[in-house]
Amino acid sequence: MRKSRRGGFTLPELLITMAIFLILIALSIVGMTKLRSRSKLTRITEELNGIATAVTQYAEDNNYAYPADTSRSVPPGLEKYLAGGKWPTSVWPEGVFDWDSWVNGSNQQIYQMSYRLCDISDPIASCSDPQLFPHFTRNSSIYYCISGPCVPHRDYPTDPGYCVNCKPKEINPPV
Repeated sequence: MRKSRRGGFTLPELLITMAIFLILIALSIVGMTKLRSRSKLTRITEELNGIATAVTQYAEDNNYAYPADTSRSVPPGLEKYLAGGKWPTSVWPEGVFDWDSWVNGSNQQIYQMSYRLCDISDPIASCSDPQLFPHFTRNSSIYYCISGPCVPHRDYPTDPGYCVNCKPKEINPPV
């Protein structure tokens, strides 16, 4: 007489299936994290484009004079040129917009709008994004150049940065 096999899976088959399932979950989590970071960068790029347009309109209405530099802040008076009359909200938890206006060592005037992933007093760990900008420092930024040879930070020009309207986009990438 023949033994009949009971229906179902063996323990090794179940373990292999669970392992494959867990690997697929881990890969999807990593993919979603990258996608989330990319969508943040897209949003900040759009915000910086809008702010650059507002700054240009402000300058046109003020005899082509741009606002003075601000420290990890935005210049007052631009609200009426922004969509909805107010500044966009931050995308990264500690992020801040920063208007930069200065003359460099070659006597060139530089105007740019920056988005820094952290404020100057925030812990260094909040100043980078592990997916997109793992090497960012406290002085790194995502920025939009309006005029002049732009850099991530005027006092730290060799720190890594990402320019939304420059070529190449990544400035001072880590080696």
